[in-house]
This record gives sequence, structure tokens and C-alpha cells, in this order.
Amino acid sequence: MPVLEIGCGRRKVEPDSVGIDRSPDSAADIIWDLDQFPWPLESGSFDRVHMSHVIEHLSDIMRAMGEVHRVTRDEADVFITTPHFSSHNSYKDPTHKAHLAAASFEYFTGRQFETFSGPPFRFEIVRTELTFGGNLVLDNLGRWLSRLSLPWYERHAAWVLPALDIRCHLKVRK
Repeated sequence: MPVLEIGCGRRKVEPDSVGIDRSPDSAADIIWDLDQFPWPLESGSFDRVHMSHVIEHLSDIMRAMGEVHRVTRDEADVFITTPHFSSHNSYKDPTHKAHLAAASFEYFTGRQFETFSGPPFRFEIVRTELTFGGNLVLDNLGRWLSRLSLPWYERHAAWVLPALDIRCHLKVRK
């Protein structure tokens, strides 16, 4: 099962995976600026992709997700972790170019929106969840509210009970 780790940094989740990263000081097998397209990977090569704390650094997220779609096989699993927009981690790193919400992943589904066309690629959202810190009362309340209604939480409670990360599992649809 070929696995791709995009922006793998100094360590990979899976030792036998193919890592791609811009840093020559990384564990990457391929040194590449992910803002340069196309990526030097064959189409339809991977069954699973991991992107942990990389999507928020990219200049063109939609084009990057198009590349993820291109290099994966139909029904491949894509796992993305990124800071939630309400997290202090989203803003403390000056190299972050995007501050995402859980609802941001809807843009990767290929569906048409009221005022614009969706992308030419398609992912199915399998699961989206938020992670929280260690404050038992406040973080548990935020976790409970986000599980009750993620759209309501993001609109009304996120700045009061901030999340840490978004974890999204996507399934490639070709």
C-alpha cells in the first residue's frame, strides 16, 4: 500500500512511506517546494496520504489538493491535520498562510456552490473532528459542543472555547 507523506519534516508517520518536503534537513525522499506545480510524482501512485501541519503553509491550497487528487488512486485515504482557526497555534507561526475551519474541507468535495463552481476534483469527507487541550471543564465543553453541531460551534463558540486542531479524513473519488 504506497503511502505519501506531504511535508513530512524530520520524521515520517510510516517509515516505508514516500516523503516529500521542501527542506533538505527533512526525512523526505523527494526535496520539492510544494508551491511548485506539478509535483514530481506519478499520477495514481498512492493509496494513502498524510498531511500533518502543512496545508496551512501552502500558497494555493486548492491547487495543492488537486495535486493530491492527481497522485492518488480512486478511494485512497487522505488524512489532514491543521490548526483550527480559533487555535493560538494558527496565528503564532508567521509562516501560516491560511487559517482553516472544519467547514473549509467542504470546498474539496467538488460540489457546486451557490456563487461559484467547485473544483474539478472530488473528495468525500469521511470524518472531521476537532481536538482540544487539557482543560477538563472548558475543553470538554468545547468538544461536546463541536460534536453536537460543528457548524454551530464554529460560528458561535469557537472564540470562547477554542479548539487546537482539525483532523479530517478524506476519501478520493475519481
